Amino acid sequence: SAPMNKKTIKKNIVKLFFPALLHTKAHLLFKFAYSGVGSILMFHRVYPEVAGPRLQGNSGLEVTPEYLEKLIIYFSSKGYEFLSLDDVYKRLRERNFKNKFLAFTFDDGYADNYEFAFPILKKHGIPSTIYLSTNYPDHEIGPWWCSLEELLLKNDSLNFDLEKISYKFKVGTLPDKEEAFSNIRHLLMAGRGENPASRINEFFSFFNMDPAELAKELMLSWEQIIELSKDPLIDFGAHTINHFPLNKLSQERIRHEVLESQKKIESRIQRKVSHFSYPFGSNDEVNEREFAILKECGFKTATTTRWGNIFPDHVNHLECLPRIHVNEKREPDVRLLTLSVNGAIPCVMNKFKRVITI
Repeated sequence: SAPMNKKTIKKNIVKLFFPALLHTKAHLLFKFAYSGVGSILMFHRVYPEVAGPRLQGNSGLEVTPEYLEKLIIYFSSKGYEFLSLDDVYKRLRERNFKNKFLAFTFDDGYADNYEFAFPILKKHGIPSTIYLSTNYPDHEIGPWWCSLEELLLKNDSLNFDLEKISYKFKVGTLPDKEEAFSNIRHLLMAGRGENPASRINEFFSFFNMDPAELAKELMLSWEQIIELSKDPLIDFGAHTINHFPLNKLSQERIRHEVLESQKKIESRIQRKVSHFSYPFGSNDEVNEREFAILKECGFKTATTTRWGNIFPDHVNHLECLPRIHVNEKREPDVRLLTLSVNGAIPCVMNKFKRVITI
């Protein structure tokens, strides 16, 4: 049989290790040192399961409405408080940590947040922040990773030119498609220059596709955003204009991306935008330079995609707060999320370090 690749091995470990940790209650050993005072949960899309093959790069960012509701009910039963990011900020400043908290955040601004997530959040009174990249509702760019998945699932090979270099990908099997998804995504994001959009457009024009069209279908419209913003439970945060990795941009361009997106949302919803989330917020894309720039921009908090819980020390590092990734495919049983919230998974992922700064 073919040798298992690293990803498959990791997946199998996760499949066996997570439930074992949960059932033996071994995860409670981590709770004292690694659970912190609460967790900021990171969601993207919320919509019903769709039949047919999918690529994990995208499907891992989705939860079903049923899962979202189960998660709320489960953590309510465990005595967690659900806080807005304003309240998380306040608690850290006041050092008020009597109850463990969860804060809900949704990245990018998908229309399904309005259609499927909001009714559930409203029913249970859960405050949430939706981080918006403003060029989605402006239909200037689209969620091109969805277009890329569609392209890979439909074809057995992809041949294209990008910046005068020819590429050939054989994508006959699902593992091939997964690998190509990751490689092409890297190719589109990691090139030179300040404008990944030109590479994205060049790539898709090769296949007569326009991801900006997809924004009309998949992303929140300004009408929906304004309607949601009228509900005190929903807060909108900034997520840049274009959703580019910030480490590829100059300091001036970062400030422009961050502050102009904040200004545009504020002018549309007539409310202050006090929170920010880094697009592509792992250690590979954001570090000291980006954190320093964000600190100067004057937001109350800025969240990364680094995996970890919130500790009292974060009061001095509000510009780089870690979050817990919610992934229904990886944790089909909501109780498995306890392993992250209690600190067992972040502790292992971060080699037994707490994620406070870099």
